[in-house]
Amino acid sequence: MSKTKKVFLQILFAVFILTALAFATLIVRELYIDNQSQSFYEELAIEVRRQTDEDIDADDTQTEQTGQPDTTETAWTPYIDFEALNSSFPGVVGWMILDGTPIDYPVMQYTDNNFFLTRLPDGTLHRNGSIFLDYRNKSNFSDKSILIFGHENRAGDMFGALKNYRNQNFFDENPVIYLFTPEKDYTIQLFAGHVAHSERDHPPLEFEDDEEFMTYIDHIRSISVFNSDIAVTADDRIVSLVTCTYDFNDARLIIVGILIE
Repeated sequence: MSKTKKVFLQILFAVFILTALAFATLIVRELYIDNQSQSFYEELAIEVRRQTDEDIDADDTQTEQTGQPDTTETAWTPYIDFEALNSSFPGVVGWMILDGTPIDYPVMQYTDNNFFLTRLPDGTLHRNGSIFLDYRNKSNFSDKSILIFGHENRAGDMFGALKNYRNQNFFDENPVIYLFTPEKDYTIQLFAGHVAHSERDHPPLEFEDDEEFMTYIDHIRSISVFNSDIAVTADDRIVSLVTCTYDFNDARLIIVGILIE
Protein backbone atom coordinates (compact mmCIF):
# COMPACT_ATOMS: atom_id res chain seq x y z
CA MET A 1 0.00 0.00 0.00
CA SER A 2 1.39 3.36 -1.00
CA LYS A 3 2.02 6.03 1.60
CA THR A 4 -0.51 8.35 -0.06
CA LYS A 5 -3.22 5.71 0.02
CA LYS A 6 -2.44 4.90 3.64
CA VAL A 7 -2.75 8.56 4.63
CA PHE A 8 -6.01 8.82 2.69
CA LEU A 9 -7.48 5.82 4.53
CA GLN A 10 -6.41 7.25 7.88
CA ILE A 11 -8.10 10.55 7.08
CA LEU A 12 -11.21 8.71 5.88
CA PHE A 13 -11.33 6.68 9.09
CA ALA A 14 -10.89 9.83 11.20
CA VAL A 15 -13.75 11.53 9.33
CA PHE A 16 -15.93 8.46 9.92
CA ILE A 17 -15.18 8.48 13.65
CA LEU A 18 -15.86 12.21 13.95
CA THR A 19 -19.14 11.87 12.01
CA ALA A 20 -20.25 8.96 14.22
CA LEU A 21 -19.42 10.94 17.36
CA ALA A 22 -21.30 13.98 16.07
CA PHE A 23 -24.31 11.82 15.21
CA ALA A 24 -24.26 10.14 18.63
CA THR A 25 -24.00 13.54 20.32
CA LEU A 26 -26.99 14.77 18.32
CA ILE A 27 -29.06 11.72 19.30
CA VAL A 28 -28.19 12.17 22.98
CA ARG A 29 -29.08 15.86 22.76
CA GLU A 30 -32.41 15.07 21.09
CA LEU A 31 -33.28 12.52 23.77
CA TYR A 32 -32.31 14.96 26.50
CA ILE A 33 -34.57 17.66 25.07
CA ASP A 34 -37.50 15.26 24.79
CA ASN A 35 -36.94 13.88 28.30
CA GLN A 36 -36.74 17.42 29.66
CA SER A 37 -40.22 18.13 28.32
CA GLN A 38 -41.74 14.87 29.52
CA SER A 39 -40.23 15.29 32.99
CA PHE A 40 -41.81 18.72 33.22
CA TYR A 41 -45.25 17.30 32.43
CA GLU A 42 -44.88 14.26 34.68
CA GLU A 43 -43.91 16.41 37.66
CA LEU A 44 -46.75 18.82 36.89
CA ALA A 45 -49.28 15.97 36.83
CA ILE A 46 -48.12 14.80 40.26
CA GLU A 47 -48.43 18.31 41.67
CA VAL A 48 -51.95 19.11 40.50
CA ARG A 49 -53.74 15.76 40.49
CA ARG A 50 -55.09 14.24 43.67
CA GLN A 51 -58.08 12.34 44.96
CA THR A 52 -60.93 14.33 46.41
CA ASP A 53 -61.60 13.96 50.12
CA GLU A 54 -64.87 12.21 49.22
CA ASP A 55 -63.04 9.59 47.14
CA ILE A 56 -60.56 8.92 49.91
CA ASP A 57 -63.33 8.64 52.53
CA ALA A 58 -65.32 6.30 50.27
CA ASP A 59 -62.31 4.04 49.78
CA ASP A 60 -61.61 3.96 53.51
CA THR A 61 -65.26 3.11 54.31
CA GLN A 62 -65.30 0.31 51.74
CA THR A 63 -62.12 -1.15 53.20
CA GLU A 64 -63.45 -0.98 56.78
CA GLN A 65 -66.74 -2.67 55.86
CA THR A 66 -65.46 -5.47 53.63
CA GLY A 67 -61.77 -5.70 54.31
CA GLN A 68 -61.20 -5.05 50.61
CA PRO A 69 -60.71 -1.73 48.79
CA ASP A 70 -63.31 -0.73 46.20
CA THR A 71 -61.81 -1.60 42.81
CA THR A 72 -64.74 -0.60 40.60
CA GLU A 73 -64.08 1.84 37.79
CA THR A 74 -65.93 4.63 39.63
CA ALA A 75 -63.91 4.26 42.85
CA TRP A 76 -61.45 6.93 41.77
CA THR A 77 -62.00 9.90 39.54
CA PRO A 78 -59.00 12.07 38.63
CA TYR A 79 -59.30 15.47 40.20
CA ILE A 80 -57.29 18.31 38.69
CA ASP A 81 -56.42 21.16 41.01
CA PHE A 82 -57.15 24.00 38.59
CA GLU A 83 -56.71 26.60 41.30
CA ALA A 84 -53.08 25.55 41.70
CA LEU A 85 -52.64 25.33 37.93
CA ASN A 86 -54.06 28.79 37.27
CA SER A 87 -51.81 30.39 39.84
CA SER A 88 -48.74 29.23 37.87
CA PHE A 89 -50.09 28.93 34.33
CA PRO A 90 -52.86 31.47 33.62
CA GLY A 91 -53.43 30.06 30.13
CA VAL A 92 -54.67 26.66 31.28
CA VAL A 93 -58.25 25.80 30.24
CA GLY A 94 -58.38 22.04 30.80
CA TRP A 95 -56.57 18.76 31.31
CA MET A 96 -56.59 15.78 28.92
CA ILE A 97 -55.95 12.11 29.70
CA LEU A 98 -55.74 9.09 27.40
CA ASP A 99 -55.27 6.09 29.66
CA GLY A 100 -52.23 3.93 29.00
CA THR A 101 -50.41 6.58 26.96
CA PRO A 102 -48.23 9.63 27.74
CA ILE A 103 -51.23 11.89 27.03
CA ASP A 104 -51.76 13.34 30.50
CA TYR A 105 -51.37 17.06 29.89
CA PRO A 106 -52.82 20.48 30.60
CA VAL A 107 -54.66 22.11 27.71
CA MET A 108 -53.51 25.68 27.17
CA GLN A 109 -54.89 28.64 25.22
CA TYR A 110 -53.43 31.96 24.09
CA THR A 111 -54.47 34.82 21.82
CA ASP A 112 -52.96 33.03 18.80
CA ASN A 113 -52.04 29.48 17.83
CA ASN A 114 -48.29 30.12 17.66
CA PHE A 115 -47.39 30.84 21.27
CA PHE A 116 -47.90 27.38 22.79
CA LEU A 117 -46.75 25.67 19.62
CA THR A 118 -43.18 26.20 20.85
CA ARG A 119 -43.64 26.86 24.57
CA LEU A 120 -44.29 24.80 27.67
CA PRO A 121 -47.19 25.90 29.89
CA ASP A 122 -44.83 28.12 31.92
CA GLY A 123 -43.77 29.99 28.77
CA THR A 124 -40.37 28.30 28.44
CA LEU A 125 -39.33 27.90 24.82
CA HIS A 126 -39.30 24.22 23.87
CA ARG A 127 -39.83 22.51 20.54
CA ASN A 128 -42.36 20.04 22.04
CA GLY A 129 -44.60 22.93 23.02
CA SER A 130 -47.93 22.35 24.76
CA ILE A 131 -51.31 20.84 24.01
CA PHE A 132 -53.47 23.86 23.21
CA LEU A 133 -57.00 24.91 22.32
CA ASP A 134 -57.54 26.95 19.16
CA TYR A 135 -57.53 30.64 20.07
CA ARG A 136 -60.88 31.13 18.29
CA ASN A 137 -62.65 28.60 20.51
CA LYS A 138 -64.33 29.59 23.74
CA SER A 139 -62.25 28.56 26.73
CA ASN A 140 -65.20 26.74 28.32
CA PHE A 141 -65.43 24.26 25.39
CA SER A 142 -68.98 25.31 24.51
CA ASP A 143 -68.45 25.64 20.73
CA LYS A 144 -70.00 23.31 18.17
CA SER A 145 -66.56 22.44 16.80
CA ILE A 146 -63.53 22.45 19.10
CA LEU A 147 -59.92 22.18 17.85
CA ILE A 148 -57.06 21.01 20.06
CA PHE A 149 -53.49 20.86 18.74
CA GLY A 150 -50.33 19.06 19.78
CA HIS A 151 -47.01 17.98 18.28
CA GLU A 152 -46.34 14.47 17.05
CA ASN A 153 -43.25 13.55 19.06
CA ARG A 154 -40.84 10.83 17.93
CA ALA A 155 -40.57 9.61 21.52
CA GLY A 156 -44.34 9.03 21.57
CA ASP A 157 -45.28 11.77 24.03
CA MET A 158 -47.38 14.88 23.40
CA PHE A 159 -49.89 13.83 20.66
CA GLY A 160 -47.56 11.12 19.36
CA ALA A 161 -49.87 8.43 20.72
CA LEU A 162 -52.67 9.51 18.37
CA LYS A 163 -50.99 7.71 15.49
CA ASN A 164 -51.93 4.45 17.23
CA TYR A 165 -55.53 5.07 16.20
CA ARG A 166 -54.54 3.89 12.72
CA ASN A 167 -54.79 0.46 14.32
CA GLN A 168 -58.36 -0.75 14.83
CA ASN A 169 -57.39 -2.77 17.91
CA PHE A 170 -56.01 0.34 19.58
CA PHE A 171 -59.26 2.19 18.97
CA ASP A 172 -61.30 -0.75 20.25
CA GLU A 173 -59.32 -0.64 23.50
CA ASN A 174 -59.19 3.17 23.74
CA PRO A 175 -62.43 4.65 22.36
CA VAL A 176 -62.60 7.43 24.96
CA ILE A 177 -60.35 10.36 25.91
CA TYR A 178 -61.00 12.27 29.14
CA LEU A 179 -61.17 16.06 29.28
CA PHE A 180 -61.38 17.89 32.61
CA THR A 181 -62.09 21.61 32.89
CA PRO A 182 -62.54 24.00 35.82
CA GLU A 183 -66.32 23.92 35.26
CA LYS A 184 -67.14 20.42 34.00
CA ASP A 185 -65.65 17.02 33.23
CA TYR A 186 -66.12 15.37 29.83
CA THR A 187 -65.43 12.30 27.80
CA ILE A 188 -64.49 12.60 24.16
CA GLN A 189 -66.10 9.57 22.52
CA LEU A 190 -64.15 9.00 19.34
CA PHE A 191 -65.89 8.15 16.08
CA ALA A 192 -63.45 9.01 13.27
CA GLY A 193 -59.81 9.66 12.46
CA HIS A 194 -58.43 10.81 9.13
CA VAL A 195 -55.43 12.31 7.37
CA ALA A 196 -55.92 15.79 5.92
CA HIS A 197 -53.96 18.66 4.41
CA SER A 198 -53.20 21.34 7.00
CA GLU A 199 -54.72 24.11 4.87
CA ARG A 200 -57.14 22.61 2.34
CA ASP A 201 -58.86 20.17 4.70
CA HIS A 202 -58.66 22.02 8.00
CA PRO A 203 -61.51 21.10 10.38
CA PRO A 204 -64.21 23.79 10.24
CA LEU A 205 -64.92 25.80 13.35
CA GLU A 206 -68.45 26.67 12.29
CA PHE A 207 -71.23 25.15 10.21
CA GLU A 208 -73.99 27.01 8.38
CA ASP A 209 -76.65 24.56 9.51
CA ASP A 210 -77.28 21.03 10.74
CA GLU A 211 -77.17 19.65 7.19
CA GLU A 212 -73.66 20.98 6.61
CA PHE A 213 -72.58 19.59 9.99
CA MET A 214 -73.91 16.10 9.26
CA THR A 215 -72.42 16.15 5.74
CA TYR A 216 -69.04 16.82 7.32
CA ILE A 217 -69.56 14.00 9.85
CA ASP A 218 -70.46 11.56 7.07
CA HIS A 219 -67.40 12.63 5.08
CA ILE A 220 -64.85 12.10 7.84
CA ARG A 221 -66.47 8.77 8.74
CA SER A 222 -66.07 7.65 5.12
CA ILE A 223 -62.30 8.27 5.19
CA SER A 224 -61.68 7.24 8.80
CA VAL A 225 -58.65 5.11 9.67
CA PHE A 226 -60.76 3.13 12.15
CA ASN A 227 -64.37 1.99 12.42
CA SER A 228 -66.67 3.19 15.20
CA ASP A 229 -70.36 2.57 15.90
CA ILE A 230 -70.74 5.78 17.95
CA ALA A 231 -73.84 7.63 16.73
CA VAL A 232 -73.45 11.33 15.98
CA THR A 233 -76.44 13.66 15.84
CA ALA A 234 -76.90 17.25 14.75
CA ASP A 235 -77.12 18.28 18.40
CA ASP A 236 -73.66 16.98 19.25
CA ARG A 237 -70.50 19.00 19.74
CA ILE A 238 -67.29 17.63 18.25
CA VAL A 239 -63.65 17.81 19.31
CA SER A 240 -60.87 17.47 16.71
CA LEU A 241 -57.41 16.52 18.00
CA VAL A 242 -54.90 17.69 15.40
CA THR A 243 -51.27 16.61 15.07
CA CYS A 244 -48.60 16.21 12.38
CA THR A 245 -48.21 13.10 10.27
CA TYR A 246 -45.84 12.39 7.41
CA ASP A 247 -48.06 10.83 4.76
CA PHE A 248 -47.35 13.85 2.55
CA ASN A 249 -46.19 17.45 2.86
CA ASP A 250 -48.25 19.45 5.40
CA ALA A 251 -50.27 16.37 6.36
CA ARG A 252 -52.22 16.27 9.60
CA LEU A 253 -53.76 13.38 11.51
CA ILE A 254 -57.13 14.42 12.95
CA ILE A 255 -58.87 12.29 15.55
CA VAL A 256 -62.49 13.34 16.12
CA GLY A 257 -64.99 12.61 18.88
CA ILE A 258 -68.19 13.92 20.38
CA LEU A 259 -67.99 15.83 23.65
CA ILE A 260 -70.08 14.22 26.40
CA GLU A 261 -70.55 15.94 29.76
